[in-house]
Amino acid sequence: MKRTILIIAACLASFGPLRAQESIDEVLLLVEQASKELQAQRKLTEAQKLEAKTGNSLENPSVEFENLWRRPVPGNNSELTVTQPFDFPGAYAARNKIAKLKASLYDSEGAEFRQQLLLQAKELCIEIIYLRQQQILLGERLSNAQRLSSVYKQKLETGAANILETNKISVELIAAQTAANLNTTTLKARLQQLSNLAGGEPVNFTATDYPTESELPEYATLETLYMEQSPELQRLADEHSVNLKTITLNKALALPKFEVGYRHNYGLEGRFNGLLVGMSIPMFENKNKVKAARAQSYFSDTKLQSAKLNSVTILKQLYEQAQTLRQSAESLQAVLRNQNNIELLNKALDAGQISVIEYFTEVSTLYQSRETLLQLEKDYRTATAQIYRYEL
Repeated sequence: MKRTILIIAACLASFGPLRAQESIDEVLLLVEQASKELQAQRKLTEAQKLEAKTGNSLENPSVEFENLWRRPVPGNNSELTVTQPFDFPGAYAARNKIAKLKASLYDSEGAEFRQQLLLQAKELCIEIIYLRQQQILLGERLSNAQRLSSVYKQKLETGAANILETNKISVELIAAQTAANLNTTTLKARLQQLSNLAGGEPVNFTATDYPTESELPEYATLETLYMEQSPELQRLADEHSVNLKTITLNKALALPKFEVGYRHNYGLEGRFNGLLVGMSIPMFENKNKVKAARAQSYFSDTKLQSAKLNSVTILKQLYEQAQTLRQSAESLQAVLRNQNNIELLNKALDAGQISVIEYFTEVSTLYQSRETLLQLEKDYRTATAQIYRYEL
């Protein structure tokens, strides 16, 4: 799926920003293209990889020139020395390997950041769909309360209803209006958050229903995919590999350094040319660096193993949670099919078969059940989005 999104992004880039996003995948595509944070992360990754390649060249050569003279006897003596120091050859091989491992590490960090951002966008889309479905339900509740308020005001004037019944309906009207307004405000805020994730681009996300999803596969299959394609675990594995190679580097740096050069001397007795060879023994400079690298490697390995255990635990919790939510939603749907709907309750109230108190008791239960069903469906979609995060 990740490759498919990238291919679609490349094909649509020439057509400019998307004007309408009717599905969650289209929103994720827009975020992938326009997110300022993702663009900044890509530049950071590029800079980090370039920086990782530096530092493995030879040290700068050293040039010295001496001009000595003596007094009162005329004459002088000049000497030019050019030297080039270098580490033990194994150090350069280790640094080159570390640079490649760091490049992989930075790519993993970028992939982890991208996945988190797209998951955040997907969860926002799920909440927006939920709020729109909630708005339909709240609109129905408000419309029903407005109708009852109008009817009972007329009944109150004719004496067919009492003030207690009218006040009860007025309270319901205010509650319905407040709930609908708050839901609208929250929906606007979530759309703005989605636009912010897309770098400020307007997001015309029009979906009102969740995309069709197949049932969850067997847990073992999910766990394998989840662990293999986790950028977080890949980042920690790359970090551990860097630390392991750092041990090799510090061992190489504990070996003698060499220095070769050329010396030219021109004095009273004539010219002299020669080679310069030297060796530096790192007795103090790299003390305890190998021990420190081993400790860091042990820490990174422990952190990796802990992250694997945590990932398995989280996935199991999400899997069980998703199954429970799905079962609860299906059970509640079956119950709601057998409940009296609002239209039947309105007819019974208008016919005087039930009182206003009985009516609102039944209506409140019905609306609460439908709101619970919407919440269950939203929570289920959020859980599956987190389970399938490896596809982003």
